[in-house]
Amino acid sequence: MEIGVDVDQKKEGTFIKDQNSFWAMSDDDLIEFLKEDLKKSRWDKAIIEGVPEEKVSILTKWIKNNEGKIEGIEVSIIPTLTGLTVEEEELFENEYSSMLAVDRTKLIKNKIERIQINLATQYIAGSEPQREDAQLRWWEQKLKIAGVKDNKNADRMKRENKATKENKNTIKKYIKTSLRLQNASKEKKEIYGKLEEAKHKIEAHDKRGKGPRIDKDPLNLLIGDFDKHMISQKGKQSPSEVARWFESDITKNFEKYKYFIINVRNKDDDLEYWKTVRGDRKKKTASWEHMYKRFYRARINRKKEAKIKK
Repeated sequence: MEIGVDVDQKKEGTFIKDQNSFWAMSDDDLIEFLKEDLKKSRWDKAIIEGVPEEKVSILTKWIKNNEGKIEGIEVSIIPTLTGLTVEEEELFENEYSSMLAVDRTKLIKNKIERIQINLATQYIAGSEPQREDAQLRWWEQKLKIAGVKDNKNADRMKRENKATKENKNTIKKYIKTSLRLQNASKEKKEIYGKLEEAKHKIEAHDKRGKGPRIDKDPLNLLIGDFDKHMISQKGKQSPSEVARWFESDITKNFEKYKYFIINVRNKDDDLEYWKTVRGDRKKKTASWEHMYKRFYRARINRKKEAKIKK
């Protein structure tokens, strides 16, 4: 490739030699080829760019022996930074890029080992290496870069593995919590089922003692019946009035009540009678003065019974 420009009416140009085949020529053939290119260029100044490592010395000597001018043209060279040809740099770079990250270090080491074997073979044979030294340096530099990337990848993998482990532990915790909640729900359902089965027993037990108590006192039972009878006969009267009628009725019909009344009036002006409690018979007394209270309580108990029946 040739690039030429006019600078202050002086022609300058650059020969970019990037192909391996060009630099594979012998030293003499290479110099003759460059001479022909310089003659054809008609430049005043020329630069030969892309010179590989093993050709730098021969070209530098050639230019120096001609005092910097070849065919009347001022000539200089620009070596490649790596010492390889431009084509080799591109080929190696493409090869490096095509390697998988996980295999890159291993592949580069294999590449370096092959180059070292070739170098050793050439040294034994007494021949000059053809850019193997430059190739070795290039791949060794890439090996360092790959090693750094491997370390970064290893660190990233550690972080990812740690994050994965934490995520797994979190998932396990969620599963355990979910199972506990499910078990708790099952236990609650079982408890609710048992409570539902025992509901009628609980309700029955809860009602115990809350309803009106059945009065087993024969005197109170008689008072209740007498009060209902008088209400049916004369309408609702005050407990005091009904109590007086009750005393009069017992006095007149004492024989009818002798089955539990002992005496209508004792020395304390009280009514004496027998009360049945749990099958036992015990002597009791009742004050005539407060008899109306018994009628009052009898009416309250009837109201409670009526509410419960509703």
